[in-house]
Amino acid sequence: MPPTGLPPPSWISFDCYGTLIDWQSGVKRCFRDLAHAPDDETQEMFEAWELIQWEKIHGPYAPYEEIMWSSFRQAVEEFGHWCPGYAGEAFVDSLARWEPFPDVNPALRRLAQRYRLAIISNIDRQLLGGTMRHFEVRFDALITSEDVRAYKPAAAVFRMALEQMGCAANQIAHVTFGAKYDLQPAHDLGMRLIYLNRENLPSPEVPIEAEIHSLEELAALW
Repeated sequence: MPPTGLPPPSWISFDCYGTLIDWQSGVKRCFRDLAHAPDDETQEMFEAWELIQWEKIHGPYAPYEEIMWSSFRQAVEEFGHWCPGYAGEAFVDSLARWEPFPDVNPALRRLAQRYRLAIISNIDRQLLGGTMRHFEVRFDALITSEDVRAYKPAAAVFRMALEQMGCAANQIAHVTFGAKYDLQPAHDLGMRLIYLNRENLPSPEVPIEAEIHSLEELAALW
């Protein structure tokens, strides 16, 4: 990816699960281990689970822990599988073991030398704490849905991020894989957008500063 030609940001913020953390592999592993779903069904189950939790985060606020276990059990039932009573809690506990994509820590080490870094995530604080041990750099700001009692794509999450980072929106480059979660609200507040398109999906309609396919491309943008 060639340089954008724009001034570098002061901050780089990241969505976490799906952008930094390989949530798809983690969720699919739980469908195999806890519901004994066959390998050839776990991708479809992941997509169903993601849609269920997407619908739940648009309802009245509930801790993400509750959304996780209830959406997991609902997806299992929809596919006609059975799981033990402890499976929902075990699914939540598994989140702390979901691993970063291979490009994440090398890229973060490089970026941390030049920029302040933040995470903006649909997650509870305690659950995010279990994930942070996987990262080899210190983040300067962590913004969670628990802080706001709302979930992305609610603009309130990004307004809270602006308050915590204490700078103009155009000084923040926000990196995300989740077009439907992040791009529109971040754009509406004036943040610069980097779309991380790991799966070669169609480019989003929301105006973006750059599209990359690996975090290793990020440092070369400015």
